[in-house]
Amino acid sequence: MSLEPEMARIGRAARDPAVAFLLLFPLALLHLSGGAASADLATFSVGLQALAWLGDWLFWALSLVLGVGVLWAIGRIEALELPWAAGSIFLILEGLFWGYIVGPLLLYLTQYLPLQATPLSIAQLHQSVALAAGAGLYEELLFRAGLLTGLYVLLVHFLRLFFGATSAVTTVSFGLALLLSSAAFAWAHSLGDPNALIPDVLAFRLLAGVLFGLLFSWRGLAVAAWAHASYDSLLLFP
Repeated sequence: MSLEPEMARIGRAARDPAVAFLLLFPLALLHLSGGAASADLATFSVGLQALAWLGDWLFWALSLVLGVGVLWAIGRIEALELPWAAGSIFLILEGLFWGYIVGPLLLYLTQYLPLQATPLSIAQLHQSVALAAGAGLYEELLFRAGLLTGLYVLLVHFLRLFFGATSAVTTVSFGLALLLSSAAFAWAHSLGDPNALIPDVLAFRLLAGVLFGLLFSWRGLAVAAWAHASYDSLLLFP
């Protein structure tokens, strides 16, 4: 019996939204365990800043969403008989691996830009990891799963009206969606970070958005979110 069909089935299951949600669940729990408030929240994560308007209700709102999401994910996995456990740990480890690669890669790609490191000052290790987990999770949901995917669908539909259903249309649509979502990711940090629009910083975050977008399209949401969280955690460690 060939292992190829089974491996393909596991690969398809890993990209199913229910499996991706379960793989994101530990990040959400880690974020909630550290508390939602942080003095550096606005400058570090626009995704967390967007949730701050919930105030004291943030913990309970996220807990409710997580609870409902877990029930939905388990139901879908059982109904479709998805082999979710087989590759889950490897996807998480892959995300952590890419998180450690992103930092040096960004430094290499931007070595000719006069970038200056501005590390955050967060005292407690647990709070640092919790903040990084929340930033990676919510920003990937917002900018990659939401904005990048939405722009891609809209652009494909629009360009097909003029050029038909060609491979060039899908390629151009993805490239434009990747660039626009990455630009939005970089610009959105200006809502809390006064240095976000400095050309050096803006270019660095734009490139980071491109790398995370490519990782999302290649390996899926779970891997991108774990990579983003692990990369952010490195920034927070002294």
